[in-house]
Amino acid sequence: MLNFKKIEKSEINMIKQYYDYSNAYGCDVNVINAYLWRNEYNIKFTVVDDTLIKVYCTGGGDIWGYCLPAGKNIKGAIEAIIDDAKERGCKAKIVMLTNEQRAVLEALYPCKFDYIRSPENQDYIYLTEDLATLAGKKFHAKRNHISRFYRTYPESHFETIDSLNAADAMNVVIQWCRENNINPDMHDEVAVIKEALDLREEYNMQGAVLYVEEKPVAMTLGSEISSFVYDVNFEKALREFDGSYAVINNCFAKTLTSYKYINREEDMGLEGLQRSKLSYKPCIILDRFNAVLK
Repeated sequence: MLNFKKIEKSEINMIKQYYDYSNAYGCDVNVINAYLWRNEYNIKFTVVDDTLIKVYCTGGGDIWGYCLPAGKNIKGAIEAIIDDAKERGCKAKIVMLTNEQRAVLEALYPCKFDYIRSPENQDYIYLTEDLATLAGKKFHAKRNHISRFYRTYPESHFETIDSLNAADAMNVVIQWCRENNINPDMHDEVAVIKEALDLREEYNMQGAVLYVEEKPVAMTLGSEISSFVYDVNFEKALREFDGSYAVINNCFAKTLTSYKYINREEDMGLEGLQRSKLSYKPCIILDRFNAVLK
């Protein structure tokens, strides 16, 4: 049986070396993301023949999904997955596959897996230029929404996150919880964002805070997937300040123009979140599939 363990901070850069970032668009290869959510989603790793295998586990420690291995011996690692699942008394289930990864698995094991689309896990990917400029007829409503915000709150301003205002970003998260009747001390994402802010400088995470006068009303924080794709990991805004989500999205995109694309991650199957993500006109919707051994 394979021995999986949670990632340690000291292993982040080592694990990155297994992924090919020359054509990487998806947040599944963002190791910073995996580290930050290691406890919430019980994400674990192991290495077999210099090949990385990532798994998602249940709260009880059972594996509910393996990811497609990355490294020099993908076929050998898949064999190890099949054997490991059998030893655990279940069928191998390889999850979060992109179309490209699905093709790799099917080429190695033709007709051996059933593929089930997982729309709640698809990535929404945008041209940075679109989010930064909001040019053209298709973004007319977005531009109006932002203009209305600035008319309503003329004293607003935007700052990138640094050591002086990181606490303001965290304050937005706490206020967002209270606005949504969530106890911040019991909400796992609060601890995740706090750790991300603590890691910000060490792993070159970038973020921003939006203020109305001196009150922080929105925050965002992200990390690099590849040299051409940036991942927005967190975004919170206070409902009281209508338009704050649209403004911080637009302002933050303007700081990311060295990247061609921005990945705003999945919609988790939430209809409202799906509508919001579609309203920004993604240029790529990165489909996801789960493969179950027949």
